[in-house]
Amino acid sequence: MALALAEAGADIAITSRNIEDGRKSAGKITQATGRKVLPLCLGVRKEDTMPAVSNPIVIFAQARTGSTVLYRMLQLHPRLNLALEPFCGKYQMWSPGEPNYLELIVDIPTLEEQLAVLFSKYDGFKVLDYQLPEELYTHMLLRPDITVIALGRRNILQQAVSGFIAGQTGIWQKRDLKGDVEAAYQGLKPIDLDELKATIEYALEIRQYYAGILAQKPSHMYLPLCYEDLYTSDVARNRESFRSVFHFLGLSMPDSQELDDLINPRVEKINNPATYALLPNAKIIDEQFGSDEIGWLFEKM
Repeated sequence: MALALAEAGADIAITSRNIEDGRKSAGKITQATGRKVLPLCLGVRKEDTMPAVSNPIVIFAQARTGSTVLYRMLQLHPRLNLALEPFCGKYQMWSPGEPNYLELIVDIPTLEEQLAVLFSKYDGFKVLDYQLPEELYTHMLLRPDITVIALGRRNILQQAVSGFIAGQTGIWQKRDLKGDVEAAYQGLKPIDLDELKATIEYALEIRQYYAGILAQKPSHMYLPLCYEDLYTSDVARNRESFRSVFHFLGLSMPDSQELDDLINPRVEKINNPATYALLPNAKIIDEQFGSDEIGWLFEKM
């Protein structure tokens, strides 16, 4: 049954066909790469065109892809005011006085109601791909007035392991760290291999699905990004990569010390081969799950 869009998205109807089109599009992109895996980093951008700067912005990301750093960087621009994960169950704790959007959204009509509330107060927001059901996110992402910045990660194995480490330690960002990271990781326990396998499979499936959905958007309304391209060891390269994000939005990149720190992996990055090695079963994980398709825990020489 078709689910009619509200006024802001009246040009599109979300049906099972839309979702199937998304899966077919993802399959075509995968086939074109000659690889068995899904399109990396939520799709491939088409021809370069200038974006509309007046549209609401959604940073749509997978977990452990540096999306909070991207959010913080965009927040530095004086013309932007973005909400941080309003569909997270902890949002009210982070933003006192705000509604519990997660409880208020139960279907597409209520999603549209709360999007109207959010876009009346903010220029957009950052969300993670698991925080709402596929049907609701599909509707939101295909709204023709919403500009989407999608952030993924090529190395799915490191992405998954990073999530398990953060879950054990409570260290999700560098500012959560109290003291030395090696000391904080000394108590790490082995990761359950069945749970890791399920996490990797889910990440592959959900990334493929949303790659197909986002491939349906016009290129001037959708910017795919990769963690590995934004957070390299080359700070100058990182600066240019982030500058292109501001350019896509029709904005100049602000000049500030905070921004300089955000693009510097020595300041913001937590995990590296040395910290992964502190996992008791890190070697087994790399041997069992590592591949050229989903990545390795430790770089192959």
